[in-house]
Amino acid sequence: MGSLLLAAAVAAAWGGVSFGLLLPGVLVCAAAELALCCKGLPLAALALSGVTGAALASADPSLAPAAAGLACGCAAAAVLAPARRIEGLAAYGGGCVAGVLCVQPLAGAFGFLLSAGAGAGLCALLPAGWLAPAAKNDDPPGDERPRLSAAATRLEAVAESLSSLAETVNEVYDAFPRRCEDFRWVIDNIHDSLCANCGRREVCWKQEHAATLEGMEALRPILEERGHLETMLLPGQLARCIHPAALCAAGDRAFALYRSRREARVHSEAMRTALTEQYSAVADALGVLSEQLGRPGSPEPYKSGRVAALFAQLGTPPLECAVTLDDLGRTRAAVTLPRTRFSEKELAALAGEVGRICRRSLEPPQVLSCKGMTTLLFAEKPLLRAVFGTAGAAARGEISGDAVQQFCSAAAAQMILCDGMGTGRPAAVDGNLAAELTARLLKAGFTAELAARLVNVALALKSDEESGATLDLVSVDLYTGTARLFKAGAAPGFLVHGGKARAVGEASLPMGILGGVSGQSRVVHLAAGDYVVLVSDGLLADGPGWVLQQLELSAAKAEAPDLLAKKLVEAARARAVQRGRPDDITAAVLRLENS
Repeated sequence: MGSLLLAAAVAAAWGGVSFGLLLPGVLVCAAAELALCCKGLPLAALALSGVTGAALASADPSLAPAAAGLACGCAAAAVLAPARRIEGLAAYGGGCVAGVLCVQPLAGAFGFLLSAGAGAGLCALLPAGWLAPAAKNDDPPGDERPRLSAAATRLEAVAESLSSLAETVNEVYDAFPRRCEDFRWVIDNIHDSLCANCGRREVCWKQEHAATLEGMEALRPILEERGHLETMLLPGQLARCIHPAALCAAGDRAFALYRSRREARVHSEAMRTALTEQYSAVADALGVLSEQLGRPGSPEPYKSGRVAALFAQLGTPPLECAVTLDDLGRTRAAVTLPRTRFSEKELAALAGEVGRICRRSLEPPQVLSCKGMTTLLFAEKPLLRAVFGTAGAAARGEISGDAVQQFCSAAAAQMILCDGMGTGRPAAVDGNLAAELTARLLKAGFTAELAARLVNVALALKSDEESGATLDLVSVDLYTGTARLFKAGAAPGFLVHGGKARAVGEASLPMGILGGVSGQSRVVHLAAGDYVVLVSDGLLADGPGWVLQQLELSAAKAEAPDLLAKKLVEAARARAVQRGRPDDITAAVLRLENS
């Protein structure tokens, strides 16, 4: 639009000037229109011919026939020979002659045609590089959209392969025959290793088979309780055995082998479950990523070029630069540079400059560095901002089994609370491991469900001892206020919307206990002034009633999240001291405010 206004002003200024038969306004307009046709920009050329023709006619009404002739010539060159120099000159000349002669007597048309021909000659004398066909505005530079589509297809194919691999492993495992290794296997082993060579085998295992088998079954509780046999502990049915010491030794060996084989089977099944669960979770994550790559947004080539020019002026020409609009009309910019370090002040300044170019208010960019490259991801400032607060108290000493992670990822506020099973250092290891892994996966783009599945595998394989941790997660879209809550074994959380508090969440199993995750998801909509509160089960030992009252009182006063969290923990700590049953107590609070 700015270029058209400038062209109209130039055409109007030169429209009333003449040097004999030569009309400078017609000459300049003809040269500019033909240049655009040669560069393969027919729409721009037609727009220019319309605007400059109107400007010429308004400056001098006698130039209206000339404007009509220029419009005819531009239309002929744009339609018949776009982006072709010689053919474009011929089409433009023919169109000008036809247009001028249709509206102007032959005697007065010579000056107009002379000026248009001079303009065409001026265009023909321009360097060939100036008239090289321009890249189409609707296609990203470097054929980016086909590459993105191909990358999305490849990722989807990899996701399907991993998912198919997990299904195949499970199907093969289910198809294998199961070995029935119960305690009867121990009895058979004792028979084969000892009784088969005994002289009383016929008596014990044929004539008195029922009594012998009953005595052997009576060995099971003894072995499971003590782990070994003694002659004085042998049941009465086996008192007739002539080799009691050998019987005890054979029973000890058979039971030890039986127990080791059973443990190996359980371990291999756990490893298979973990392997297939990892394959499935990564496959789902790749599927989500391929879907995102498949719809990268509407490109903004003009703004992309200006942003690239900005970084070039700063001495760091970008390797790639793309400004796009997502499905909701939000501007995003991605700039890839050679490996570069930026300070917080520099990032804020860059956000201001890129925002000025894009005419949007942008957040300081997210910085990603990998393999000698640095990528800056710019996003619009959201309508809301999150204010976090947290407080906690350990059951005993200074080590708490609860762990909290609070941060803002791209366009979303994330809050995580994990409660390790039990108290003290072992619970702290499980809680911090679960919270840290979940935070990393969320920052990498995993959904809450996929992150929980992978963390569940990590807890299950962390050690030979049983490990478990609850997961309480809330993710709030700071553009729309949509909050997604995910709970796996966590205590009920609380929402304060419009000044009214309510509890959310039901009982479920924590992570690390089963092969899969039994989690619950819920979506709610929040606004500025609302609170989200996550608590550990130690805070709810006396029920949620007093918590709801305290939340509504604090919301009415618009208290800061850290102050609210501290009040909740101190009150719960006092109640725990009165009961004499202390537990780890933690409260994590998120409050939404207008940005």
